[in-house]
Amino acid sequence: MGAEGSSNQKHRTASSCDDKMTARVKNNYDPLRFHQIHGDNVKLLKSASAACRYEGFCKGIAFSNRPVMVGELVCIKFLEISTNWSGALRIGFTANDPMSMKSKLPRYACPDLTNMPGYWAKAIAERMAKKDSILYYYVDQNGDVHYGIDLDEHGVFFGGVNTSCRLWAVLDIYGNTVAVEFVDPNSLNPEGINDSSRNNENVSLINEAGQQSSPLKDEINQVLSFHSIHGRNVSLRTHGTTALRKHDCNIHAYVFTQCPLRLLERVFIKIGRINPKCYGNLFYGITSCDPQTLNHHVLPENTDDLLDRPEYWIVRTDANVYEVGDVIAYSINNDGEVTVMRNGEYNTAIFHVDPTQPLWLFFNMIGPISEINLLGSYFNDNYNRLESMKVALPPKSEKSGGVPGASGQQTLNECVICFGEQIDCAIYRCGHMCMCYSCASKLKINAREKCPICREIIEDVIRIYR
Repeated sequence: MGAEGSSNQKHRTASSCDDKMTARVKNNYDPLRFHQIHGDNVKLLKSASAACRYEGFCKGIAFSNRPVMVGELVCIKFLEISTNWSGALRIGFTANDPMSMKSKLPRYACPDLTNMPGYWAKAIAERMAKKDSILYYYVDQNGDVHYGIDLDEHGVFFGGVNTSCRLWAVLDIYGNTVAVEFVDPNSLNPEGINDSSRNNENVSLINEAGQQSSPLKDEINQVLSFHSIHGRNVSLRTHGTTALRKHDCNIHAYVFTQCPLRLLERVFIKIGRINPKCYGNLFYGITSCDPQTLNHHVLPENTDDLLDRPEYWIVRTDANVYEVGDVIAYSINNDGEVTVMRNGEYNTAIFHVDPTQPLWLFFNMIGPISEINLLGSYFNDNYNRLESMKVALPPKSEKSGGVPGASGQQTLNECVICFGEQIDCAIYRCGHMCMCYSCASKLKINAREKCPICREIIEDVIRIYR
């Protein structure tokens, strides 16, 4: 376009990881509100800055009251979340003036609107819809829609938006999302987000001679390396023990361990390099997919899309702020409980996996962390045999009210969905017992939902009485 000066700065996009979040947040536009045209089940509140779906789970389509600019943040706060429905908010853009849709709005944005010309939208992951969290998204000049939660960028969500015309924001207040509110980006404070210059103490990682050392080095007794199959924006060095994300890239940075993890094996990762100009979080997880069967062409840009693959995938976001030299340890016990230890300071249950199948540890280096080093692992075979003979104690009887206990750990008999109720059912046909009857029944209603353990289709739920 050739524009220069302040006009160019106002409309510049964030397609490069070198762009600061502050450049995208501050603008001189009028705060967004909801358009008078909306779905039949939508009510506008707070002078049209908030929208609520007052019945059912659909007919919740809403639009912004004015066109949004390329690169302008659309910020949405989740005001109310329901546990009665499956699915979550749909977000996107339209090139059609909402006034043209008066009395014509369908039940759903996806696929009803997206099958029509000039509409682009996609559903966010259900786990991202949390009360009081702030979702933001924007479109860049290339037509790619970026998104994130609470100023942690998750990367490109989808693409193909026509940016040569005016665009209105599209929201479908669907499923578990009941009420949302537009938030003025100027009120957000991104200063210090993922700032590697923070003066946090680096626990015991610098010795008296000023050299890098690890307080865990004496525990490492197994040599490990990353798998030769990795994302297209990663290069491996030091005999496959160092994974480095390519310069000016913040996507497709997948790496896998060379071999499956053994139960009670503790794998150590060290943060090797940080780029404070990149926003987002490190993704990590567990998979039953042998990396040898993959190539970088099938690895998605959005890490959450791995969950759509037929293999068993568990994806987690690590929102911690790390320093160069920090050491993170990952392990799986005989009950499938995954634990993480940072600099030898804490040991917290994160989630549960199916320990009956081979499981690889994987990472997607999104955000500031641009290099990780696989130090090795510690494995005590004698301890492994002793641990396998232990008898688990029964869990405490008190309810946690949906919170995984005072210690942050989930007990063996707690539902992996709500973490509050006891497991009292089995899934047919896989037979896994991992949920309470209420949560399992809700998943069964949605034909797309699968067993959290093995990803098999839920055909039926059988209540169990102990």
